[in-house]
Amino acid sequence: MKLAGAELRRVALPLVTPFRTSFGVEQDRDVLLVRAVTDAAEGWGECVAAAEPRYSSEYADGAADVLRRFLVPAVAAAGDLDPDTPGAAMAFVKGHRMAKAALELAVLDAWLRARGEPLAAHLGATRDRVPAGVSVGIMGSVAELLDAVGGYLDRGYVRIKLKIEPGWDTEPVAAVRERFGDEVPLQVDANAAYTVADADHLA
Repeated sequence: MKLAGAELRRVALPLVTPFRTSFGVEQDRDVLLVRAVTDAAEGWGECVAAAEPRYSSEYADGAADVLRRFLVPAVAAAGDLDPDTPGAAMAFVKGHRMAKAALELAVLDAWLRARGEPLAAHLGATRDRVPAGVSVGIMGSVAELLDAVGGYLDRGYVRIKLKIEPGWDTEPVAAVRERFGDEVPLQVDANAAYTVADADHLA
């Protein structure tokens, strides 16, 4: 199987509800997709880099650039492809893990499709379902947060991750824990909004 071409596609997925974190409010998810076209099948991969380099040093436009200029040509020149080939072919590029992963996944998807093999079987999965958690954004009020968490639990999510920031932390977390009990796995994520000076408060 050889890489005959690749397509980079940007899509904007509107979110069901606005998602607020300490970075700001997102209305949609800007996604970079990679389509690997081979002589045997086509495959798709997703680059998880955000539109702006706030969460990590990688961002979608930068990922698209390094894919076009370096990663896709390197994988195309590698010849016969299997799931391990892209990683070795792209090793000369420092960093850019999200961009590399998108192309690796697209090639893996094509390789599996050519064999008629599902990804779950390739990974040795023994179940057809896995428990899922959900990330809950910063809300306008604690009451709104409690309604949202209750709705997610009713829909079958088993783990809750609350977005927090200075001024929206101990009160909403305590309210969720009190309302839904100790059995629900509960996490918090501030997206780097705190410093060492906040250690006592967070403790």
